[in-house]
Amino acid sequence: MNVSVLIATYGDPIWMTTAESAIASAKQQDAFEIVAHHEPDGTIASSRNALAETAEGDWLLYLDADDELEAGYVEAMSVAVHQNLMDPRTLFTPAVRQVRKGRPGAPFFFDRGISLRQDNWLVVGTLVHKNLFWEVGGFGDYPHGFEDFSLWSKCFRAGARVVKVPDAVYVYHHNPQSKHKQGWRDRKWQVATHHQVIADLDEWEAQR
Repeated sequence: MNVSVLIATYGDPIWMTTAESAIASAKQQDAFEIVAHHEPDGTIASSRNALAETAEGDWLLYLDADDELEAGYVEAMSVAVHQNLMDPRTLFTPAVRQVRKGRPGAPFFFDRGISLRQDNWLVVGTLVHKNLFWEVGGFGDYPHGFEDFSLWSKCFRAGARVVKVPDAVYVYHHNPQSKHKQGWRDRKWQVATHHQVIADLDEWEAQR
């Protein structure tokens, strides 16, 4: 199984320095390739989609610049993929270990029993087959926290199923300076954007 670990940054060059720990954690994995890419004038969607265009692996695994993959992540994903007969219409999602002020918590899944049609509980480190990724059009140009919701919901609406992989642990660092945290402080904006994304997804699904 060929997995491409993709680390995309954009805007301020400081994110290239921030990505050093993410890259180091990726190098510990048994990955087919590891590619980091920075777009000074890009967006989260353009930078991630650009990496997908050049990725040589069959499976794509995105990693945010301020996060990490725990040891054995790709191996655990590989086991899960083979157990599911290499099904390219499956999303393989990891457990998440949140780190707050340097203190790591226990791994868990964000799943609250809500359909991916209405809300997102998958993290960006979810493994997706490249063919499925492009079938649904890759990442949409939404703000942080919604760009992956759009992607995973499109995959789900296109017939993909979700498999949880508890032995693959994605380490999420609570960074108050992250683009995600900065935008989500405005609750009204968050709700309005969520409704807009769902409306866009409904329209996309109707046009398929």
